[in-house]
Amino acid sequence: MVIMKLKILKDLISKINSNFEGCYVVGGILRDLFLFNEFKDDIVDIDIIIKKLDFKKLKKIITDFKLPFIILDKENKIYRTVIKNEKSQINIDFSSYTDLEEDIKRRDFTINCLILELKYFIKFLQKNDKKIVFKNIIDKLNSIDDIKQKILRPITKQIFVDDPLRILRAARFACYGFKIEKSIDKLVVKHKDLLKNVSAERITEELKKIFNSESYEIFEWLDKNKVIDVLFPEIAEVKKKGKNTQFRKFYFHKEGLWQHIKLTYNSLEYIIKNLKKFYPKHIKDIKKAIENKIYLLKYVCIFHDIAKPYVVLKHKGRVRFFHHEVKSAEIAHNILQRMKFSNEDTKVITEVIRNHMRLGSLHANKEFLTERAYLRLFRDTEKFLYYLLIFCLADRMSYEVIPIKERKKYFKNFYDIKDFLKFENLILQKHDEYLKKSDLPKLVNGYEVMEILKIKEGPLVGKILNFIRELQLLGKVNTKKEAIEAAKEYIKTLNI
Repeated sequence: MVIMKLKILKDLISKINSNFEGCYVVGGILRDLFLFNEFKDDIVDIDIIIKKLDFKKLKKIITDFKLPFIILDKENKIYRTVIKNEKSQINIDFSSYTDLEEDIKRRDFTINCLILELKYFIKFLQKNDKKIVFKNIIDKLNSIDDIKQKILRPITKQIFVDDPLRILRAARFACYGFKIEKSIDKLVVKHKDLLKNVSAERITEELKKIFNSESYEIFEWLDKNKVIDVLFPEIAEVKKKGKNTQFRKFYFHKEGLWQHIKLTYNSLEYIIKNLKKFYPKHIKDIKKAIENKIYLLKYVCIFHDIAKPYVVLKHKGRVRFFHHEVKSAEIAHNILQRMKFSNEDTKVITEVIRNHMRLGSLHANKEFLTERAYLRLFRDTEKFLYYLLIFCLADRMSYEVIPIKERKKYFKNFYDIKDFLKFENLILQKHDEYLKKSDLPKLVNGYEVMEILKIKEGPLVGKILNFIRELQLLGKVNTKKEAIEAAKEYIKTLNI
């Protein structure tokens, strides 16, 4: 275990234990010691409760170790410090209590109610012996039995009133194999709207953990209990407007557009579990690219067709959704901004959505594709090509539930999934060649272009440089002189 090797952790909590009375470790870290041989995540959370916690004394101890001191909740006296190294991150939260029994009852699920005196946790870290924990653990609510049986049981009926985010925590524990007790469903349905009062940052962080796990069944559970509708009102509209009825067939799938979206999610998880089957020669590169980022693909699945109800029309007797990918990307961008996503994650999700029809178009015209078309694809999708390939395959696999005769009727450019996968692997092969050529040194830079062509700094310079680079990668120019001549000819065609 990485945390065993961190001397600063042992020294810090030893100092805490010697300066305060009534110190206990509680909750998740103890649960995980019963579940796993070692901690599963790169980020480890340690919760310590202290009787009569002195704010100033705690702050001084932590800052003396040159560690950050973060106030999470001033009113309820909840504080945090973080220990980081190149391999892991340890979040240590400190909170105050007056009555140990009452503190336990305020927690969420029985599996998180184990407590251990801090002195025994320190011995455990020093000796790396879990028997110390098991021998001295305090179990007031039969938590160990629920952990062993993997049952998720609420402590009180107020569980979601006290903190609505616990609804998503329940979903996350279900992703880890816990069976949700039936009483929880009723409480979720009753209190789901309280999630509207939870900060976007907290919801986003919890969903990230869920979506990074194998979670299709849990996604269905969240959907069945209308939690998805509360989190994403836009999806509630998709369900309503994209539904098939006896009077109107909106979408190709029997249950409508939302069924397609959920099947895409399910297909995505199948692909990720079987990457070697689908992309045998590129599995290492793909795994590295999407490591800890699978949640991005899940959001692409959920939002990729979100605009279809707003752009639908009948064209030449067929239902069409012209430019839905552009509108869907715009709606997704607004949702992700509301959820406080990073700019980097937002860009990957929205760009995959914006380009998700592109591979289908290229595949339909694969016999006529030039090397330049492939180069432009790689240039445009440089930061998200692997995401795009995986998602587009999942998108197409979702239609496999529709009988072939119907698919041929619905889709002008109907094609077999095997043929599409073969095309995707060809793209990966050509991408390998592109990466090798990309190491070639540039023939000219922006300053040279401006000086030789007598143009000012601006977008035109970048356009010319991209044109030259494209010719270089295609093997049509190989020297600076050839590049300059090509640039001179190119600028004539721009009618400037």
